[in-house]
Amino acid sequence: MLIATNLDKITEQAKNAIRNHPQHDLNLGYRQAIWAAIGSQDESGHARRTALAILASRYVLPIWGNFRQDDTPNHVLTVAEEVLNKTLDVQQARSYKDEIWTRLENTASVAEHQDLEYQKLINVELAAIAALNSALYDEEFDPNNLNYDLTDADVDTYESDSSFWAASAYADGPIWEPTSSASKRLEFWEWWLTKAVSQAQYSIS
Repeated sequence: MLIATNLDKITEQAKNAIRNHPQHDLNLGYRQAIWAAIGSQDESGHARRTALAILASRYVLPIWGNFRQDDTPNHVLTVAEEVLNKTLDVQQARSYKDEIWTRLENTASVAEHQDLEYQKLINVELAAIAALNSALYDEEFDPNNLNYDLTDADVDTYESDSSFWAASAYADGPIWEPTSSASKRLEFWEWWLTKAVSQAQYSIS
């Protein structure tokens, strides 16, 4: 499959892909092509990809607020923005991320936390953690080896990006969950492609 290099062309191809996908998912390969198109693997490209990750995570924060009173995901995103703006020591941010990750692992495996609503909250928190990870390390992709057919099932879930977790939260689960909603997934990815990508692209001069 021909990989476009122009952001507008990739975005249009991605829109067609999600509409034609039986579960309206956006393959990881398309997202990686968009990451490559919004900037090379330098400081400004890294900043745009992190801005995009933060936007995806913030989009699903209301889900968290509907069920929880603490402000953990929002605080994680604040830390990501501080790393992006170079107002927080990177090592301090890494230690904080490890602390939040350990806490999440300990609570996510509890039997009473396996219901749909709690899993949605976990996905919201994972989206925020992934955004912080992007701020610290950038997204994981090879701009010289892009493949639109690459899916999220092809990579370790521990390496999944913020938009994957945000889409999973918004759509009541990833595509392999029977409870997930294809229509909600379509809504999320169309927002991501039409609004978030453009905003991230022009967030860094």
